[in-house]
Amino acid sequence: MKLHKILQFGIIALFISFGIPTNTYACMLASGCEGKNVNLYRSLNQGHEDIQEAELPPSAFIRVRNNTGNADQYAGTTKTLFTFDGNGSYDTETSSSSLEVRFDFENDGKLDTFYSRNKSASHTYDTPGEKTVKMEVLDRQGNVSTAYEKVKVVENAPPDAFFTVSPYSGTPSTVFAFDTKSSFDSQYSKNLLEYRFDWESDGKFDTKFSNRNIWEHRFDTTGVKIVTLQVRDPEGATENYQQKVTINPNTDPTAQFTTIEQTSNGKAANYRVDAKNSNDPDGGPLLYKWDYNYTGDNDIIWDTTYTSSPTNFANFYKAGEYLIKLMVKDKDGATDTSILKIVVDLLSTKTK
Repeated sequence: MKLHKILQFGIIALFISFGIPTNTYACMLASGCEGKNVNLYRSLNQGHEDIQEAELPPSAFIRVRNNTGNADQYAGTTKTLFTFDGNGSYDTETSSSSLEVRFDFENDGKLDTFYSRNKSASHTYDTPGEKTVKMEVLDRQGNVSTAYEKVKVVENAPPDAFFTVSPYSGTPSTVFAFDTKSSFDSQYSKNLLEYRFDWESDGKFDTKFSNRNIWEHRFDTTGVKIVTLQVRDPEGATENYQQKVTINPNTDPTAQFTTIEQTSNGKAANYRVDAKNSNDPDGGPLLYKWDYNYTGDNDIIWDTTYTSSPTNFANFYKAGEYLIKLMVKDKDGATDTSILKIVVDLLSTKTK
């Protein structure tokens, strides 16, 4: 004990001889003094000027990141992993790679990490509230600086599920488009939400979870269908939304057309056929095909394939009577036919 006191007295006397305040020695014994040199004894043999230079503490900076995918990296939930990064800290005497940091994640006086040259640490907060993280930076001379940052932690809530559908009604051939982009979440970015559908709300989801927004589906049977959307956030919280669509029985189209002679030069007659008055009660597009010399039920040869144009042209090189047959087809595959007779004499033409 006496030897220990003699050594302490000798060190204090040595500090005084260099003009260093004796409270620096007390700080050194206590350890962890902000902005003070806690290892000045390492530099005593370098002279008074070196010791004064070692009084400069490092500059401490914290960068905050989290895994929510949100623009605001300073907020999250009780499941959010926050990463605190002190790599932006620097010092005039010590290289950045040699600086060491430690963290107190809740600034409660209980250090959560040891000094390390690995200057980042991650933490998840169990309780909501505004949290203050404290970081201490230590340089090679023992100088310590402190930086603070605040993060906001909230309890997670389920997402808000919603979708639109177009059209609201159709037939079994109708492709319905479901758009989920109006769903949102109060804690997570939309691009982290996932969606799945139960097309008839029978309790069995027909799709797997996916983060795409546009979904398409056809219904095989008629009736009013209740469609269920389920939205899931990254923490597994879900919410459902339901909407009705109506599937009507398909109505057959009606085929109608007219013929108009365009030219006749004694060798050939050219006719324009026009089916624009054909219609589909369900409002869908029609396809058209033509037989310009229909001979009866056993005639299975068509002069054209299905096209989307209601008009076409036919040339006749022999005088006589011809049956022109039109077939129209709707989007459900239902068909209708119409037949007109024309008389071609290469000089005049009649339509019956």
